[in-house]
Amino acid sequence: MGVERAIKSFCSLMVIYTIKRIATAIPILFGLVTAVFLITRLLPGDPTLLFISPKVPASVAVQLRKDFGLDQPLFSQYFDWLLKVPRGEFGYSFTYQRAVLSVVADAFANTAILSSVAIILEIVIGITVGAFAAQFRGSFFERLISMSSLVVYTMPAFWVAALLLLLFSNILGILPSSHMHSVGVEYMSAGDYWMDSVKHIIMPSLTLALPGAAGLARFVHTQISSTMKQPYIMAAKSFGLSRWRILLSYALPNALLPVITIVGLELGGLLSGALVTETIFAWPGIGRIAVMAVLARDYPLIVGCTIISGAVVIAGNLAADLLYSVADPRVKVSA
Repeated sequence: MGVERAIKSFCSLMVIYTIKRIATAIPILFGLVTAVFLITRLLPGDPTLLFISPKVPASVAVQLRKDFGLDQPLFSQYFDWLLKVPRGEFGYSFTYQRAVLSVVADAFANTAILSSVAIILEIVIGITVGAFAAQFRGSFFERLISMSSLVVYTMPAFWVAALLLLLFSNILGILPSSHMHSVGVEYMSAGDYWMDSVKHIIMPSLTLALPGAAGLARFVHTQISSTMKQPYIMAAKSFGLSRWRILLSYALPNALLPVITIVGLELGGLLSGALVTETIFAWPGIGRIAVMAVLARDYPLIVGCTIISGAVVIAGNLAADLLYSVADPRVKVSA
């Protein structure tokens, strides 16, 4: 009975904590979207000019502004849009000529695929490299990994992408340089389709993963080095356990608890990095359509991308906090 009451109490506490975090996140997301909405309207340029050519009379631009609702006062546009958002109506994309939610949903699925592969690579590479470096403390191997990870961590995404394109696409010629699939992929067999998808996702996912993996490796290295000095590690050594047994069974699990929070925060970094990565590799994700929307002054699509991206970042931070609380019983969540 005592265990059941403790579980119920913990679950109730987590529900209250989750509700509080969501309630706190809503004003943040609202402020972000409002700022983006107003800033995009204040930028120079007219989206209707994209549909005008020398053979089209200027009166068409006036009609287009009326059709898009751009002839209304700014605050009228804002409140009209704000009333539609709770119903899931984010507006109509000027460039794609369809609902913003439909455009963002299609693009977000592609970004989710890319980001999922990138976060897996980041975790695997970062933890593996960091653990190896900590296992060879004081050696040349540790110093080499430390210096290399610092260099990679400070490299911007476009530079990582340029190096990968130069090596794997231009010099070796083994990976495609852009897009999500090859031309004619619909006529391929299931195996060829899968291989084609893997080849196209390798460089974009590595571009997103490598800087984060380098930072994660440095963090894991520091955490394990600190953990190895704890009394229970000394006790394990006194029992004659091997270095790798101590690392994998005792040091690494305890050192990885803060990694949960870092991975949650990395979701925001992956989405922001996708703006550059998806543009370079012509990956049809939310980052690429956001850049195209800015260039085309597609106001509804810009705000739609901002809402989805902001919601994902907030959800990632919330999930990281909840997972950390579950993984470490010492963490007490205040109601």
